[in-house]
Amino acid sequence: MRSINPDGTVTARARSLLNLLDQPLTPEEISQKLGQPLFNVRTSLREMVTSHIIDQKGSCFVITERGREKR
Repeated sequence: MRSINPDGTVTARARSLLNLLDQPLTPEEISQKLGQPLFNVRTSLREMVTSHIIDQKGSCFVITERGREKR
């Protein structure tokens, strides 16, 4: 499933993930909080990092300023 629409907006699923990232979280923590399979979360995270709306800091992910604007 895509997290970023062709027009650059985020999907509802991606918005839910962004709303969790007020604090750094691991993919496993995100998966548990969203109730989504880890492989789906990892796919979304890769796409969102590529789009510069989140960053990876060690094993955790954090929202960027650009990501805050998309929420």
